[in-house]
Amino acid sequence: ASRLAETPNTSVLLLEAGPDYVNVEDTPADLLNSYWLSTVDHDWGFKAKATNERDVDYARGKVTGGSSAVNGAVAIRGVPSDYDEWSELGNDEWSWEACLPFFRKLEDDQDQGDDFHGKGGPIPVVRWPKEDWLPLQEAFYEACVQRGFPYVEDFNNPDATGISPMAQNREGRTRISTAIGYLAPVRGRLNLTIRPHCLVDRVLVEDGKAVGLVVESGGERQEVYGDEIILSAGAVQSPPILLRSGIGRAEDLDAIGVEQIHELPGVGHHLIEHPMSFIMFVPKPGVCDLDNPLMQTLLRYTAEGGEPNDMQVYLLNHMDLTTLPALQEAFGADMVFALAPGLQRPNSRGRLRVTTTDLDVQPEIELNFFDDEEDKRRMREGMRLAWDIAQTPMIMEHAERIELLDQEMIDDDDKLDQYNWDTASHIYHPVGTAKMGLAVDPEAVVDQHCRVHGIDNLRVVDASVMPNIVSANTNLTCIMIGERVAEWIKQGK
Repeated sequence: ASRLAETPNTSVLLLEAGPDYVNVEDTPADLLNSYWLSTVDHDWGFKAKATNERDVDYARGKVTGGSSAVNGAVAIRGVPSDYDEWSELGNDEWSWEACLPFFRKLEDDQDQGDDFHGKGGPIPVVRWPKEDWLPLQEAFYEACVQRGFPYVEDFNNPDATGISPMAQNREGRTRISTAIGYLAPVRGRLNLTIRPHCLVDRVLVEDGKAVGLVVESGGERQEVYGDEIILSAGAVQSPPILLRSGIGRAEDLDAIGVEQIHELPGVGHHLIEHPMSFIMFVPKPGVCDLDNPLMQTLLRYTAEGGEPNDMQVYLLNHMDLTTLPALQEAFGADMVFALAPGLQRPNSRGRLRVTTTDLDVQPEIELNFFDDEEDKRRMREGMRLAWDIAQTPMIMEHAERIELLDQEMIDDDDKLDQYNWDTASHIYHPVGTAKMGLAVDPEAVVDQHCRVHGIDNLRVVDASVMPNIVSANTNLTCIMIGERVAEWIKQGK
């Protein structure tokens, strides 16, 4: 919206399902504090099936800026081969070389100044200096180096792998969301209108062309019209809008009683998410403090037989168990810290199911973790590495004990698989449910310019268009996608 409104003769209407805060002073403190996830007051309240037997909370931001306003403010990119794969799948304008200028355009890197980094963009990028690391983070760093992982200063260098200070989009403690970075400076533009509390029902399509939207606002259904309709509701919410509009697989539309206007079998399918498992420590007194940053360093590495940087390991400084009373009682503690390996290039695929046209009923979200044997193997490898790090004296000196796991479980493939099946969660990174690709690909929903196949004047521009998930937190890649497509729209593509 910010970039499109740079064109004076273009009128831009931005519809937001949640609230809109017009300046930083009016923004609630939980949305500004990058030291924890802000997933209570500005959340859709979704649940997802991590496996076919277990539900987990699935927080998504319901506020201007979406999940960029509530997330961990991690500002790292995927590796070049992630984007080159998109190109090889028929989206030749999404190669690493083509994406890099837009990564640079979005950022104002405070620490790095070479050709891989940008200056003066809307999103500041900073890294935690070593002198500010907490003792737990220093211990994690030392344990990783002892195991042969190199120290690297900057994960946004395309060749970087190892242990590095976390790059984040923040100023001090303040999370710089897209609402703050992009919209705050341009709210005075007369050609930009922002309307909060507007829930989109469906796209109005006439003769194969999108002409407007049906929107619920103020308790009423209203219609709004435009020359171009852009869905940026995220990988969980953009597909239901398409389905309610009659765009999707016939059986999915029959299930909700919507007449099909265009067959696109990929809508709501091909869901990809990063699974994460946990080794949880009951801390010694004074180790965990919610006033400390959630994370400061990150380990990225390549699993045996895997793709570049297809694994991450976090050390999370605190996890609040007061919101999880069963674990709080079982652990006998209000807080824990954790080592958390995450699989960055999973082969398993999930899907969304829309069961009704009622806007108050959430889609069924099936993450389908560990449906693939290679995913299981790499997660076992990640857990065993994390367990090895956990046993080091520099980590254990901060802990009373480790809960739920023991050496016998770590050594047994079946028991470790069962532990991951029973406890693994996600990293809040759903992608792929309206993936880009050639029209001959039956699963492709949009072309490489993010235009919906078969429907004129309609685009999807969010994480759902990724044909495969990147080996990194999806935050910066989502912003880059917005930058890239805004430029094409301004060029008339």
